Amino acid sequence: MNSLTLDHIILVVSDLQVATRQFNQLGFSVIAGGIHTEGLTHNALVPFPDGTYLELLATTRSSTLRTLGLLKRLRLLGIYASNETAIGRRLIEDLASGVGMNDYALLSLDLRHQVNSAKERGAFFTDPNPGGRLRPDGKEITWRTAVPPSLDLPFLIDDLTPREIRVPVVEENYHSNGILGINGLTILVSNLVESMAHYRALLGDDPVTQPHYPQPGTQSCEFSLDTRFLSILTPLPGNSALRSLLKRRVARPLGIFFRTVENGQGDLLSLTYLPERGATLSRSRVLLS
Repeated sequence: MNSLTLDHIILVVSDLQVATRQFNQLGFSVIAGGIHTEGLTHNALVPFPDGTYLELLATTRSSTLRTLGLLKRLRLLGIYASNETAIGRRLIEDLASGVGMNDYALLSLDLRHQVNSAKERGAFFTDPNPGGRLRPDGKEITWRTAVPPSLDLPFLIDDLTPREIRVPVVEENYHSNGILGINGLTILVSNLVESMAHYRALLGDDPVTQPHYPQPGTQSCEFSLDTRFLSILTPLPGNSALRSLLKRRVARPLGIFFRTVENGQGDLLSLTYLPERGATLSRSRVLLS
């Protein structure tokens, strides 16, 4: 039985303070996260009552984001990141892909077992490796990650220190916009057939035939993840807007659908975070129009 659940979604931002203000204006409560162990990045968190969260991730020096983008365009990023761990290389790729919703992680309660099970089904992940972050109050947080070779799959994480130190527990009225948690995530991929096979091997389940919120100009499938959905989609040839997003990264989260206080259809909220538009909170079922 699959024991994975959604942990967090990474939004790369150019300036952490500016992004924090923007998300506050959208009705989110944002807390300072801290500086990651290697010192390259720092973050802020948008935690939800259901235990998931958004990670606003920025480089500690603003010039680093531009440098990584240039190295990616020159195809030199692999040399720059050659001495990094697997998760270090993955996050450098996230940063080099520029501002946007660039990655996400699934939580495992038994990471070693999950890696072995996925391997038996044909989804290969690195062995669990430790990582960490220092909170502004001085508390050190540690975790482990396992990373797949392909960018369409998420990386996996489990906690070495108690999870509530990494992800603060918040009440249902924490966000003024009424959001309680994440109902589903839409992931944009360049090859739907390959990605379907990758997710089938990771989750051990077949996709359902009808996505919750089909996107125009795309072909898609959907997987169940605990009480949530993961919708995998690829743009059709005429969808230039979505195809342009895959030029920076061959796969990336496209949009998040939230659970709200009322939980009615009229209270549907979705979030996109695009390079040219920034964060957009909308009641539309169409993520990009």
